[in-house]
Amino acid sequence: MSETLLAVLAAFGLLLSPAAAPAAPAVQAKPTTLELDAGGAKVKLKKGNQLQIKGELGVEGERQLTLGLDVVAQVRVGASAWTTITTTNCRPNATFTTRLTIDASADLRLFFAGTTVYASATSNVVAVVVVWRGPGRGGRG
Repeated sequence: MSETLLAVLAAFGLLLSPAAAPAAPAVQAKPTTLELDAGGAKVKLKKGNQLQIKGELGVEGERQLTLGLDVVAQVRVGASAWTTITTTNCRPNATFTTRLTIDASADLRLFFAGTTVYASATSNVVAVVVVWRGPGRGGRG
């Protein structure tokens, strides 16, 4: 009988306890866009020369970002994983220009990891073809 009374009191206590407050809705990070301009979808580069790239990080509905946020340039050779080759800071106008040295033909992209306010973003992919020209006119040497 004491077990039944204990069960009834426990159930009654649950009915009288305040309901747990619902969890606050998660804040949705603002969608971002990231554009890479390397001079075309496929660019040729002589081995040892630098490639100048431009980038722009944008947010839907905002004219321009006011924070200096980091964007990384990444390369992928064949089916390998993306590898970071440099990190650059977007100035307060969310744009940047930088020069890269790429030693082998690879795909190039920009990546923004995101913040609590801005969602992560990946740019378009540019194919970089590195050509080697040795001494002589025919490129052999």
